[in-house]
Amino acid sequence: MRPILIFLGIILMFIGFFIMTLGIFLPSHQEYKDTETEEDVEYSGIVMIGPIPIVFGNSPGLMMLSVLIAILMIIWIFLFAFGLKIK
Repeated sequence: MRPILIFLGIILMFIGFFIMTLGIFLPSHQEYKDTETEEDVEYSGIVMIGPIPIVFGNSPGLMMLSVLIAILMIIWIFLFAFGLKIK
């Protein structure tokens, strides 16, 4: 492996940690609304436990998108597991 790639990887990790630290300490510029008003928030997510996906959410459309992403992730995992190379 080339030393320049290792160096760039380490630099990218430090930049990521720095940005995350800034996000913790800098105040958000959002104005908080009253807690009495409720907005409908749609969410969906994927938890991968090995090659097994767990999909959750409250929006059918977003859950279908999450299932599609999970299928693509499973295909990606199997491609790497069996050593298939994409040309």
